[in-house]
Amino acid sequence: MWGIRVVTTALSELTSLLSLIGVLVLSGLVSFTAGRAVHADVIELRAGHWCPYVCRSDTSHPGLLIELTREALAPFGHEIRYETLSWSRSLTLVHTGAVNGLLGPEMYKISGLTFTQPITHHQEALAFRRGEARPVQVLQALQDLQLGAVQDYRYSNRLAQYIAENRNRPSRVQLINGGDTVARNLKKLLNHRVDLVLEAQAVLVHRARQLGLSDLIDIQSYSMPQAIRLGFSPALPSSARYVQQFNAGLAQLKHSGRYHEILVRYGQAGALQ
Repeated sequence: MWGIRVVTTALSELTSLLSLIGVLVLSGLVSFTAGRAVHADVIELRAGHWCPYVCRSDTSHPGLLIELTREALAPFGHEIRYETLSWSRSLTLVHTGAVNGLLGPEMYKISGLTFTQPITHHQEALAFRRGEARPVQVLQALQDLQLGAVQDYRYSNRLAQYIAENRNRPSRVQLINGGDTVARNLKKLLNHRVDLVLEAQAVLVHRARQLGLSDLIDIQSYSMPQAIRLGFSPALPSSARYVQQFNAGLAQLKHSGRYHEILVRYGQAGALQ
């Protein structure tokens, strides 16, 4: 009988211990969930229309950068909202803190923002009318051509210097702003209003295909691949936390293989990671 009582007592104590552990675990989960809910935010992002990186918000393919950003921050409970605006307007909004962040190329050249790790890469390219492509290894080769580009974009160093020096000389550089700059510049190219267009290679290929212009232009790579980052506003104290969370979430996407799946979905599996 004594042995039975010992076993019964031990079982009773074990049951109590397991119950206590269960309560503690449940309490921890509740606290963790509550903590996430408290810090779950609506994060407002802006970018120029730059498909396949940033596309329309009302489609099943909102853009490579948008999908990666949403999934990287999803474990922290955040909701991502974005709008495509002109690049100049987007820069103003993020600098003043009217929105949280900005997606786009050459972000490291924009002073004051808090940057994430590189999300992916892009490569600058030049679009010519079919049969008129020429090597542009030195800037002197551009001086008898009219270059079409986008106002306030951060281009590679040599081209940025050339554009800055000639921005008030329409015979050499023509800058546009506003919506769908890629389509507008390509139409200027085909109407002989410019001689070449500077843009990200994937963006040129994508938009030319959509417009049915692929057989009318030649596209050649210009620069080395450049990082694309997410930049958060210097005016908002939450920016540093978002950067840390994004970097952790992006690392997890790469580890799980989901990062590669999203790149494949947008035809960018060959992009540097």
